[in-house]
Amino acid sequence: MTTNLTSKTEASGVEKIAATLRSAIFNGTFLPGDQLKEVALSHSLGVSRGSVREALRILATEELVMHLPNKGVSVRKLSLAEIDDIFLTRHILETKACECIPTVPEELLNNLEEKTVAYEAVVNLDDPVTIANAHINYHKALVGITGSLKLAELEESLMQTLQVIIACIENDRDDTQNEIANHRHMTEMVRSGCVEGAKKWVDDYIPIGKDFVIKQILSQKNSLRLRR
Repeated sequence: MTTNLTSKTEASGVEKIAATLRSAIFNGTFLPGDQLKEVALSHSLGVSRGSVREALRILATEELVMHLPNKGVSVRKLSLAEIDDIFLTRHILETKACECIPTVPEELLNNLEEKTVAYEAVVNLDDPVTIANAHINYHKALVGITGSLKLAELEESLMQTLQVIIACIENDRDDTQNEIANHRHMTEMVRSGCVEGAKKWVDDYIPIGKDFVIKQILSQKNSLRLRR
């Protein structure tokens, strides 16, 4: 029994370290490409190096950090080619969702409505991570109207790959209310069966989102240059 309690305590400690590092990544303390050195982190957090290593493994499973040979662990950095591929795939997925509007079951419409309300509910929070997660959940529900769990999970995975950048955008942007209203408009078009309007929304929205992400990446690169 004692061993189990000790194990649970250790796991809880590692999860807290992971949460601290996750927040530091989301709030910009660590930028994409920054190295996360176990020794330095263990000293600054006042924990063991082994605990830091386990926490970094958790973040690796979330695709927030990556291990590079001979370089250790660093915050994941996406290339412009990867960004292009992600948004191309998202455009295909969300266009497919629009094509499914005439036959979407009521339960999937209700799920989209629930995720829209959840997104609206967090708009005034000073928490870019929570807002980013609500944003991701909205788009998963949008693709979910295809009736394909695999496609919805693919959309979620693509959005999660962008989650650090999305959180930074949510933190920096001053038009969050307009963004929420824009998503509400999309939901209403889906619910009213407006296929062409929804397709136009995707055609307009995806390139804008891609531009936001690229600007954020370039901004982070400039920040790295200044820090160095």
